[in-house]
Amino acid sequence: MQIYVTREGQRTGPYSLEEVNRHLATGTLRPIDQAWSEGFPGWKPVLSFPGVIMPGGASSTAIPIGTATVRRAGAVRYAGFWIRTAAFAIDAVILAIPAGVIQIALGPPPADPAAGHALLAVVMALFLALVYFASLWSSGMEATIGQRVCRLRVIDLFTHGKISFTRAVGRCLGLFLSLTILLVGVVMIAWNQRKLGLHDIICGTCVVGDQAGEEAALGL
Repeated sequence: MQIYVTREGQRTGPYSLEEVNRHLATGTLRPIDQAWSEGFPGWKPVLSFPGVIMPGGASSTAIPIGTATVRRAGAVRYAGFWIRTAAFAIDAVILAIPAGVIQIALGPPPADPAAGHALLAVVMALFLALVYFASLWSSGMEATIGQRVCRLRVIDLFTHGKISFTRAVGRCLGLFLSLTILLVGVVMIAWNQRKLGLHDIICGTCVVGDQAGEEAALGL
């Protein structure tokens, strides 16, 4: 079992179970530090993982299960294929407007196909999409307008924090790749437990439901 630990906003790991116990014994990790591992959904206190031993000899089995689930922010709901598709469709409509303006500004295509008119329009449209997605994913919203409407967020797969603009650019390029290889990189979202597309796997990101927005809608 490989365990990732986040402490004061910094992610460390992965650690083996033996390494976690050793760090707990030396005090470099605390039992209440949040941790994540494949097969254990959400971020939980380190001590809630089976086999983790409390300094002094107390096993993790002595900790009530409620201790591991109190932190509601650690309960992540990964967004599925269809809701993500709906969000992308909204973004596509939004991007179609400036793309159409660009096409009009360039004027009608010239008679000579070698002039590269169509290629220029495609390049400009792709650049516009790159700026749109990367800027919004790395912003405080952590989501595009379409994702915001669908109450989704793009976050770091391990720390669940906001991603940088550089990583957002990489994720957008990965999305372009996912779309061009017969959509396989996108359709695979429906196949895995954490609903990861090829672009998510490449950049270490995931798409989750906006818990704050859901709780506000429910009056929580």
